[in-house]
Amino acid sequence: MTRRVLAVDDDHDVLYTLQAISEVGDFHLIPCDNGPEGLGLLRTEPFDLILVDYYMPEMNGMEFVKKVREFSDVPILVLTVDESLTIAHQFMEAGATDFATKPIRVADLISRIHVHLRLATEKLPPWFEAEELPKGMSGVTLQLIVEYLEGATEPENLDSISEGTGLAYQTVHRYVSYLDKQGIVEADLVYGKVGRPLKLYSKKR
Repeated sequence: MTRRVLAVDDDHDVLYTLQAISEVGDFHLIPCDNGPEGLGLLRTEPFDLILVDYYMPEMNGMEFVKKVREFSDVPILVLTVDESLTIAHQFMEAGATDFATKPIRVADLISRIHVHLRLATEKLPPWFEAEELPKGMSGVTLQLIVEYLEGATEPENLDSISEGTGLAYQTVHRYVSYLDKQGIVEADLVYGKVGRPLKLYSKKR
């Protein structure tokens, strides 16, 4: 069955690009150029995933995400040129699932869409269902990162975890920081000749 993806962006060139991507990415894209119309579609039609732009004039992406979370738990990927961790944290607090950067990189976006379409159908193991997570965090996403680190042969940095899981760097940063505080992963500092030390993460055995 073809999965349905709603794209909300006021830039028609971006919507055209996303439409072209959907033809090779094996999903059906429904374009929409403003937030209120997108909310109307979500209330009347089924969707498996949402792509939404951050900067839009009538209703920005942050407001849109908050409104969606009042009635739906469909995964939301935010399209943004702003890669700051502060903005990412605010979006995840509002209920965003993950991020994709602009300008759009076709292979990365298709991969990220497929990751979240797959995660949306997965269930947590019984021991995980009781886990109380911070607002905006998903158990299946957390499980994905834990399982990836369990299978890693050596400690990895955030960039390599991002690449290996198919999640955005900002998303990985927040989840790994949580896992570190919970004592589920541990961080090692590797010092080079110049610059900041590199943090490498591994699953505690």
